[in-house]
Order: sequence, then C-alpha cells, then structure tokens
Amino acid sequence: MHPSRNGGRLLYPQSNWLKDTLRESFSLVEPSDVAYSEACAWFEFLASMVAMDTGIDFRAYPWAGEFFLNSSWGHDSNGLDRAIETELTGTWPLLRAGGFGCELLRARNALTALTEWRGKHARKW
Repeated sequence: MHPSRNGGRLLYPQSNWLKDTLRESFSLVEPSDVAYSEACAWFEFLASMVAMDTGIDFRAYPWAGEFFLNSSWGHDSNGLDRAIETELTGTWPLLRAGGFGCELLRARNALTALTEWRGKHARKW
C-alpha cells in the first residue's frame, strides 16, 4: 500500500494515497497545500455522510479516511463535524444539487449516524 514518508505505518493509507495522487492535478485549482488537505478531509466527510444515508444499518459504513483523526474531526465541537452541522440548512449546496434526496432531515440523520459510528468505533484518533 502507500508508504508513509517516514517509513512508518499510515492509519488510512487509501486516504493518503488518494490525496497524494490527486495533488498535482488539483494544484492549479487549489495551490495551497493546507487548503487542499482540508478540501480532501471535507470530501471524505461528505462521502461518509452519503454512505451513512443508506437507511440500512448493516450497509452503513463510512469512508475510512484521515478526516476521522482529531486534527480534522476536531475537539469540543470545533472541527469538520461542527462546521458541516452549521452548514446544514435547506439552502446547503449539496442538498440543492440533489444529495440526500434534497431532504434536510436525511442529511442531518446521516451526520448523526456518522458521528455515532465514530463514537461506537472509538480508537485513539
């Protein structure tokens, strides 16, 4: 799998590989490495919300990505989970584009399911 830069093991090698592989392609769109990494975390978080929106518990598994780490997820409601929760309104672009069947409640339920999944499958993030 994708090796770490320091020779150690990566928690989410697929996440790191995708981010590294696509970096050059997106460098003209987003030249800042920090902003690009943040965008990748947002993508993984949103992809996980979509995955959690299956309505069938045994199929609801989030994207296993670096966004699960406290550095992205955040502490004390000060991270991606809180930022996305704040954005969840009827005018949220993902809803307006057809995500979650254009239903705000479904999006909120997906966020809740993702947050609960992370809590149940705790590790030292």
